[in-house]
Amino acid sequence: MRRLFKYIFLFLIIFGISYKVDAKTLKDLKNELAALEKKQRDNNNKKSLTQNQISQVNTRIGNISKEIEKSQQEIVSLEEEVKELEDKKVAKDAQIKSVFSFMQIANSENAYIEYIFGAKDIEDLVLRSAVSEQLVNYNDDLINEYNDTIVKCNSKKDDLADAIVKLDNEQENLEVELVTLGDQLSSVMDVGVDIASEIAAQKKSINYYEKTLGCKDNQDINTCGTIPYSGKMIRPINSGAITSYFGYRKDPITGKNNSFHSGTDMAGDSKVYAVAPGRVAGIYWKTKCGGTMLFVNHNINGTNYTSGYYHLYQVKVSVGDYVDQNTQIAVTGGTRGLTPWDGCSTGRHLHLSIAKGLFFKEYSSYSKFTSKLINPTSMINFPHNGTKGYYWSNRTTIYK
Repeated sequence: MRRLFKYIFLFLIIFGISYKVDAKTLKDLKNELAALEKKQRDNNNKKSLTQNQISQVNTRIGNISKEIEKSQQEIVSLEEEVKELEDKKVAKDAQIKSVFSFMQIANSENAYIEYIFGAKDIEDLVLRSAVSEQLVNYNDDLINEYNDTIVKCNSKKDDLADAIVKLDNEQENLEVELVTLGDQLSSVMDVGVDIASEIAAQKKSINYYEKTLGCKDNQDINTCGTIPYSGKMIRPINSGAITSYFGYRKDPITGKNNSFHSGTDMAGDSKVYAVAPGRVAGIYWKTKCGGTMLFVNHNINGTNYTSGYYHLYQVKVSVGDYVDQNTQIAVTGGTRGLTPWDGCSTGRHLHLSIAKGLFFKEYSSYSKFTSKLINPTSMINFPHNGTKGYYWSNRTTIYK
């Protein structure tokens, strides 16, 4: 029994430690904006690049793109493995509870005998004898297997964290290369934001923190403007069906295979609602690849997330607005007639992205947002686990 408690204590130490995010201040956000504006000025000062230079930079962008895709694929794979291990932990926990229950009955050799001979009849006696023997012999094996699962899960999480750090660094390098070319992120991702759109959105966000909320330069930005708490996310449109998965696919615009799709596409009702209570963090207006893009910060069961809504025709809210799950935040676009500026959509739909952390608060660049993406179907219940083509007629029905 003492050995069992030692393993349980080890489990609490390993999995009870929370990830701490370094505090970011309003001054930090201003410094990031200043650095982005400098990149823009440097770009404007460059008259032109020779064809040879352009070719070299394009080659570099292609190489970084491959690294990003590889890292994104590894992240998705590791998250699936971690999920499997988490499920296994739950199952093992239930088994350990059964062992605890038995040990409460039988905590000595005499108690085992008393338990066995407390049978009502021969059949019960045989059953109790078999159960007792199995539980005694299985106990040590169960704990060892449980401990191995903990170690493997912890190792996979470390690998995942390393992959995310690598992806962050690669995307920062890519951002510099793209600024030099005066291009946009859409050359490697399905959705892109140019530097002018980034600057405009960051200015709007900083102005809200400074002028509306009265945040001070050296104040932790997370203490300035609270994010409402919620227990879950729900579907963002009243009726519809998934038309494209999160993850790798053939790009419908370029025809490129293994293009990374940064969200879940859905078509149906044109009214868009917030997936959970939160505050509007930022808006990119009329980008060339993604159209108008709206971002909302959330606190889901104590963990920070940001939801992103792309290809919008109209936006019904402003930066800083409080929204709940009944707030209509936008109207979908994505067609040439409604959103002719959006070159990365083949029809009217909503692209939903979800990322960890608070966009425009804990980080402020779109490349950082993309490096923290998770599969929306891991947070929101869709028919048949988000299988393509399955239709829903409301936002709240739970599908098994």
